[in-house]
Amino acid sequence: MTTLTKTSMIAVLTAFTLSAAAPAFAAQDTDGDGVPDTAEPLIHTDPLNADTDGDGMNDLKDPKPVFADNQIKADGGPAPFKIKEALVEDNYDPAARKDAPDHLELQLVNSGATDLTGFSVYYTIKDKDTGDTEAYYKVLDGFSVPAGGDARINFDDSGMAGHFRANPNSIYLTSQNAKTFTVEVKADGYQPVTVEIQKDAGGAEQAD
Repeated sequence: MTTLTKTSMIAVLTAFTLSAAAPAFAAQDTDGDGVPDTAEPLIHTDPLNADTDGDGMNDLKDPKPVFADNQIKADGGPAPFKIKEALVEDNYDPAARKDAPDHLELQLVNSGATDLTGFSVYYTIKDKDTGDTEAYYKVLDGFSVPAGGDARINFDDSGMAGHFRANPNSIYLTSQNAKTFTVEVKADGYQPVTVEIQKDAGGAEQAD
């Protein structure tokens, strides 16, 4: 598991705080989490998200800022949806009719008679070579799957409408090694559905 110890985090932030004391340098902290933007890549956190892993704890105070505990409960009735497609590479943008940058994308299909809402996702990323693991929890506000229909969940840093923000300093993007993604999706009142995805070596690729 990728764990930045409290001691190492303090050391990094202390160095940047001292640097910030110089008149020629102003430490910008866009998300207000107490971690300067320039330090965020060093601890693999997101400069635009004060709680990178979604566990409810500020990145500066979090002893594991990119490893959230799983908040999804294995309760409820049988899920009326399934994960039809799960991608972490070779993504395609049907609206633009061209390849899209590699990102976590899930297609959910609802076989039930009612629309589904109240979704949350927990996913882990494991580097197959080093064993480093990150874990993220996300409540999908505004996301729904229509009765008898399908919808896609996209995690990236594109800022596109309907997409959910992913950590741009994650090992998904920074490591060139092969990885395993384990993704758990839950709709309120139903049991979670899980899928495992293999990512080839080479890191996340940008669209041509």
